[in-house]
Amino acid sequence: MSSDSLPVRPDLDQLRRQAKELRDAAQSGDPAARRRIAAHGPVRARVTLSAAQLAVAREHGFASWARLKEEVEARQAALAQRVEEFLVASIRDWTNRPARMLARDPEIAGYDFRTAVVLGDAARVRDLLDRDPTLAVRPDERTGWTALHAVCASQWNRIDTARAAGMTEVARLLLDAGAEPGATAPPPGRPGGRRWSPLFCAVAGAPNPAITRLLLERGARPDDDHMVYLAAFGDDHKCLELLLPYSSSAAATAALAAPISTNDADGVRILLAGGARPDQPLPGDLFGESHENKPPVPPLYYAVQADCDARLVEMLLAGGADPDAAGWDGRTPYQLAVRRARDDMAGLLARYGARDETTSSDRFIGSCLRGDGAAARRLLDADPDLLARLGGDDHQALFQAADAGRTEAVRLMLDLGFPVGVRAADGDGATALHAAAASGSTAAVELLLRRGADIEARDTTWSSTPLEWAIVGSGMRLGGNPAPDWPGTVRALIEAGASTAGIVLSPDDDKPPSPEVAALLTDYGIPRQPGS
Repeated sequence: MSSDSLPVRPDLDQLRRQAKELRDAAQSGDPAARRRIAAHGPVRARVTLSAAQLAVAREHGFASWARLKEEVEARQAALAQRVEEFLVASIRDWTNRPARMLARDPEIAGYDFRTAVVLGDAARVRDLLDRDPTLAVRPDERTGWTALHAVCASQWNRIDTARAAGMTEVARLLLDAGAEPGATAPPPGRPGGRRWSPLFCAVAGAPNPAITRLLLERGARPDDDHMVYLAAFGDDHKCLELLLPYSSSAAATAALAAPISTNDADGVRILLAGGARPDQPLPGDLFGESHENKPPVPPLYYAVQADCDARLVEMLLAGGADPDAAGWDGRTPYQLAVRRARDDMAGLLARYGARDETTSSDRFIGSCLRGDGAAARRLLDADPDLLARLGGDDHQALFQAADAGRTEAVRLMLDLGFPVGVRAADGDGATALHAAAASGSTAAVELLLRRGADIEARDTTWSSTPLEWAIVGSGMRLGGNPAPDWPGTVRALIEAGASTAGIVLSPDDDKPPSPEVAALLTDYGIPRQPGS
């Protein structure tokens, strides 16, 4: 045999059996067996196991049995490690990394019961359960998860839709074998966090409506309001519609935060039909760490703050939302609409009876965001101290204009003295340049740079530069610019001297750039890792 002719997944027990069979054959006088052993050393009258092991080792290209054994054990350990990484990626990775891992190591698919479960290999799961039914209920020693948790959380229904039916069948087999639909386990990677049920896994991972329906049929029920909230982020809302008949009005109301944050009018409509109360506030802890100490906020205020479409806002108003219920900053939705230059929304609120409690500051900020210099200066003429009274919250308008690609509004505010380095107050700690970069607002980026914006400024959350925000923004299509140009933005930043140190194109990046930006970065010499 050629040097190192071991199979991809060598089995030490099988090699031991081969050596014993070779010894026994040689002892029985088999000429071929004796010639194989003689090729690697003298053949005694009674052939020893060690002589047969040496022959097997050298036939596979190794100097000794000990060296062969060492190599097999190393390969087995390496494969075992890759399997563990594959299992984690199959549940927690939102890229196609698990598919790339499986393509590189096809033997992973048949490694053990766990890989069969996450891949939806129903035939193999059925066979293994027939041999050992306890596999259906035995928790994994490392994670505390059962097989039912794993198939419910598996991303493979998204990665390869052809596996979805098999995954549902695996879940059915596990339930039939005694898996408990209400069992809870620690969340992946966070042993002390909120415990996850299989139903939570089916909703919070890659939403799996078929498994969600199966679990509900078997008696599983939403175990906390957060499950409905997560389901409300789903693009097709199928899991949400399945959960709502089993959920409280309070859960549906809290879940409004999800579709409002993504400007999803259909999601709001489904929740309102399912019992959500837009006249009740949303818990502050649904809005991330930057809001963890903030009080509940009315859904209508949040919708105006999130710059939602007027259609979504009207749904909330028609559903009973109070048009005058103030938010975290004490402003009413109408005040906020004026400050955000949302004349359509202000008119809608007025038709529903909202009071006009706007101040000169509200109207001035709105004029700035519209880029209406004449209106802004008239307000300043009428109130000469207005600029001096503006605070950090007012200066956020520069950030909003940059995010929306409103270059003339950015220019007007800078001309009026807004600080070019103003940072977002939402917890990211990003600058206006970060916002313009992320939204592909090339003209705004170039203007901010000419006015002295720090090209290497880092946000306070991820410690990322504007260039890194532009790269991520291109892939995730971030920001409110209706006509983004991310390649132009990336080019403008690099040509202006933005550092590319540390930027690498990796196929395993969970926030990859758009293909166009990736190609541009390659032209600028950004290294690509294998597989990119």
